[in-house]
Amino acid sequence: MSRTTPFYRYDPKLGDPRAEYSRADVVHPAAGQPELPGVFVAKVEGETIINTMNGRQPVAWQAAPGTQCIILGYWSDGTVHLKWAAINNTYRIDGRFPSWVAEVDPNATMAGGGRVLRANSPPVLAPGVSSRLVLLAVLVVVGLLLLAFPPVREALGALVHASR
Repeated sequence: MSRTTPFYRYDPKLGDPRAEYSRADVVHPAAGQPELPGVFVAKVEGETIINTMNGRQPVAWQAAPGTQCIILGYWSDGTVHLKWAAINNTYRIDGRFPSWVAEVDPNATMAGGGRVLRANSPPVLAPGVSSRLVLLAVLVVVGLLLLAFPPVREALGALVHASR
């Protein structure tokens, strides 16, 4: 029997408008932070309206399983408040979703209201070549090329003899 990935189509009217809201730090006090790192466990698709030079435009977005998100809180009707970077990591989607679409990611590091990405700890690279060394190499190559031409060689020889 094959497992299929759960799927959810975003419904902006999801949830009971009278449901009580609790921040993530109230629900998970041991986390010690106001927001929790989360990860999608379902494929979620939706659409948002953005303002462009051409007016308001609908733009489709999706979150695949494994997409990182932030859990902001929970409603008493079983829905969860999620936020994540979508649409080419340019726009943030902030919405109400069924709680089964995402789960807490206990291994993620958080700071300043967002995840600490691997890019914040880049690998140590070997030091690059000095710009002075590159300039010296270019000058040596140009000098050797100039000396390869007989008229330049003769002119330099005449300068050396004239300075003596």
